[in-house]
Amino acid sequence: MRKEFGKVLRDYFSRKMKSLVPDFAEEKVKSVYIGPGERAFCKKIDDSLYCWIVLSPSAKDYDEFTLMVGWSNRARYPELSPIPSHISPTPDRSEFSESEYLVRLPELFSGKDGWWVIKPFEAPLTIAQLQASLSPVSKQEAQALVIPQVDSAFNRLIETGLPYLKAYVDFKQRFNA
Repeated sequence: MRKEFGKVLRDYFSRKMKSLVPDFAEEKVKSVYIGPGERAFCKKIDDSLYCWIVLSPSAKDYDEFTLMVGWSNRARYPELSPIPSHISPTPDRSEFSESEYLVRLPELFSGKDGWWVIKPFEAPLTIAQLQASLSPVSKQEAQALVIPQVDSAFNRLIETGLPYLKAYVDFKQRFNA
């Protein structure tokens, strides 16, 4: 992801988390299981149960990002290989039996892996196109492209991701009661 897009993405996403989902705090995770540029937000339910929302910019040269949601019953960031989990969400929520789990948010509402695209990738065919693709992006242009995608992702997080995590917490609390 271009650095100009990445900066706007991380700043705007963090501000939205603080204002709309304040019970999830940004955590400085030190783990080989979190990628460069990713931001992790945690809600500690109890001493061992942590719910997570992860902002995941493309690790490749694509101008896109996704969100992951999940949990760990081990008082830490989920340490899974691969991330996201290889187990897809199911209608009967059998994944709730997993002690650690991360799923890309679009799988919850579409059944498919998905990314919010800031600017579609176009392979440069000429030197002029290559130079244009490497030229800096203004802050205003970055904001105009990034903010609507973050807003769209937040709508899905509020509609789908947070209720999913709440259903998991309810399941764990019933199971452990």
